Amino acid sequence: MRNPGSIRETTQRTVLENRRLLIVVLLVVAGLVSVSATGVAQDSSGSNAGARVLGLSAAGDQRLPVTAVSLFTTGVGYFQHDGVVEGDETVTLTVSSGDINDLLKSLVLQDLDGGRIEVVAYPSQDPLQRILNSFSLPIGDNPALETLLIRARGEQVNVDGPVSVTGTIFGIEYKTVPEGQGTRRETLLNLLVGGEFRQVVLGSIRSLRFTNPALQQELDSALAVIAENRQQDRKSITIQFAGEGRRRVRIGYIRAVPVWKSTYRLVLQDDGTAQLQGWAIVENTGEIDWDDVRLSLIAERPISFVMDLYSPVYNQRPRVQPTTGVSVAPPSYDRGIAQAPSMSAPSAARSMAPEYAMEEALSGAFADDYDYYAEPAPEPIDLSQGVSAAVLAGEAAAFTISHGVTIPRRGAALIPIVSTTIPIERLAIYDPSTLGNRPLSGLRMNNETGSQLLAGPITIFDGARYAGDARLPDLVPGEERLLSYAIDLKTTVLVRGQSIPQEIIRVRVTRGILETTLRQEQTTEYVFDRISESEDGVPYFFFHPKRSGWELIGQIEPMDETASQWRFQIDAPPTGTVTAPIVEEYIRSQTYGLVSLNDDQIAFYLSQQTIDAESAGQLRRIRELQRVIRTRDSERRAIEAEINTIYREQQRIRSNMEVLDTETDIYQRYLETFTNQEDRLEVLNRELIDARQVEQEAREALSDYIESL
Repeated sequence: MRNPGSIRETTQRTVLENRRLLIVVLLVVAGLVSVSATGVAQDSSGSNAGARVLGLSAAGDQRLPVTAVSLFTTGVGYFQHDGVVEGDETVTLTVSSGDINDLLKSLVLQDLDGGRIEVVAYPSQDPLQRILNSFSLPIGDNPALETLLIRARGEQVNVDGPVSVTGTIFGIEYKTVPEGQGTRRETLLNLLVGGEFRQVVLGSIRSLRFTNPALQQELDSALAVIAENRQQDRKSITIQFAGEGRRRVRIGYIRAVPVWKSTYRLVLQDDGTAQLQGWAIVENTGEIDWDDVRLSLIAERPISFVMDLYSPVYNQRPRVQPTTGVSVAPPSYDRGIAQAPSMSAPSAARSMAPEYAMEEALSGAFADDYDYYAEPAPEPIDLSQGVSAAVLAGEAAAFTISHGVTIPRRGAALIPIVSTTIPIERLAIYDPSTLGNRPLSGLRMNNETGSQLLAGPITIFDGARYAGDARLPDLVPGEERLLSYAIDLKTTVLVRGQSIPQEIIRVRVTRGILETTLRQEQTTEYVFDRISESEDGVPYFFFHPKRSGWELIGQIEPMDETASQWRFQIDAPPTGTVTAPIVEEYIRSQTYGLVSLNDDQIAFYLSQQTIDAESAGQLRRIRELQRVIRTRDSERRAIEAEINTIYREQQRIRSNMEVLDTETDIYQRYLETFTNQEDRLEVLNRELIDARQVEQEAREALSDYIESL
């Protein structure tokens, strides 16, 4: 066993070495952080000197506040910032990482007074591991200090420990040294100092520093990337405006927002009208306060999607190994290959003179660096103006709030959008699929607001009394819709039905078939009983289900219909019983082949009063022809039966004659009978041929007659 004292000594030495190693790492990181801070200070006092940063985040400068917001029912919103810049200024727009793709897709920038936008910069979304591995000293795998020094072989370092030394890293060496009664592994840093090798125990180093400032800067950048990667929820977009003097600028973009919702209140009056009040529920889930913004609530549903524009896309290229074959001269190709595009009409850009084409390209892509300002500044994009025009033209459904709206970040508000009087009609609405014996208190409303009403809940008041809730669907201007909001306890409904047996209403022969038309009638009675007198008779509005093939024939006409229901409205007294009979009929046709009809079926259809005279005569003729066929068939069968009887008798006689003496009287009698039967068979066979011919002619006569109909 090892000595306890030596074990304690080993443990203390290990702890001391670990502490020294930790101090070294902290010193390296401290050096890197100091470099990072210096770099930031230099950057802020360097190229961007004089440019003011106008932060658009909640914590930033509100020099470019949100001035207009347009919310759509597809879950997106258009946000517009307006403000003033002076000279060359940089605006920083801070957005959440979830909004970066929408911003890259839709960002609109305008310098309205002759300036220009130079560049929009934002942090790359390259994978962290890929970024860290791109540095000359990769640290993406969180390397230990000895691993980091192995990767830095050839770099010069300052080492402070038991001895201070500056040298070039040659490598790392591991050495086993005795310790008490055992051994331990010691890590040595091999340095090349003035042409001589020096070894430093890694665990004894108090501090270590690279003398190459470029390498130190790379480490600083790598650590900054790691720190920034921890703040993935916020992204900074830097926008550079360039120009002279004070200028108006505008920023617009689309981002995801909660769908704005609508909710309504309807106060019923006694004069057949109702006060309609509509509210929009608007939520500001962003990080920017809305202070007196122009708000537009748009009911249109534009196509909107999310595309990942932020993540880098790398195209995988095939890896080709170099060849070592025989060298050949590069081939030359016919000019016809280069002229192949002339088969189609040349574009304007390719057909212009080379000098002019270059000028056009430069003016389009690098206008900031060349003096091409012949075109006037573009008109500012104002979605709210477009919305107003569309609403006036009736081409869109939108509500533009007439006053500024203020909603703090992470706040919500109810905003009035409709307040008007509309005509309504009170009804007792009965739907058999909803309640079995009670109608619902309801109404018919007409959208005479002049705007589209979005679907939403509607709370109904009867005067000052709460009456119930309903769901309002999307309503375009002028559209009517039914609403039901309570159970009508004053009225009961009884539904009863009766059917008339099916009857044949027409029989006719056409094109070789017998066609019959059948009719079935059914009456459904809706009995409404108002057991409590109301102030005035509220009409009954009830639904009757549609059935395939059934048509209405009653005196009560439907008010309207849907794909699955007939809808009726009848007047009703303040109290008492009202019955509404709904009569339907179902007419269908059946066809039969005339050849397949038997005598009983023909007799049945001839007995119907609805058969026309011509069809009756045709059926009688068919009946006669069928009787002829049956007679001829019977005659043929009789001949065949007699032939079969003779065959059986001859078989019996033949069997007896085989055992008798030919000289006996009985044998002679059998022989005479057999001879007579053969004579008879000859006659019967001739008759059978004739009978079959006659029967076939009878059948053809029937077939020809049927085909002639």
